[in-house]
Amino acid sequence: MSISTLTRADWSQWQGLFRQYIAFYKASLPEEQYQNTFDRILDTEGDLHAFVIREEDGTLNGFAHFLYHTSSWSDKPVCYLNDLFVNPDIRGKGYGRKLIVACGKAAEEKGCSKYYWLTQHENAVARKLYDTFGQSGFAEYRIKLPTDKW
Repeated sequence: MSISTLTRADWSQWQGLFRQYIAFYKASLPEEQYQNTFDRILDTEGDLHAFVIREEDGTLNGFAHFLYHTSSWSDKPVCYLNDLFVNPDIRGKGYGRKLIVACGKAAEEKGCSKYYWLTQHENAVARKLYDTFGQSGFAEYRIKLPTDKW
């Protein structure tokens, strides 16, 4: 097993894992968004990055998507771990931890002042792992746009 970046040849395996991830959150995406996300990750000048778990035979068994953004609290960038997914058949082997660490190291190399991520309150299995890295006292609020709330 190794941590690596995505290649164009990984499309089929990656999109299968990403579809499982979206389904886990009981969400749906327009079909074209899968290709859009993949293309953004492969764009070396783009805003979205990824690491994958690659087995010796080439099988992908997990991914971490992350991005950098600015902050009004620092002149340094911030790293946001946008998506993290490990094949359910191999969970519990430390793969999620390895992906979190890989993104954290990338954030340090980029000179980020902070590295963070979110998950649903009900995601107890993931939160058990996440709590080993740190905790947050913040609550998240979301409004889907466009909205009639304004």
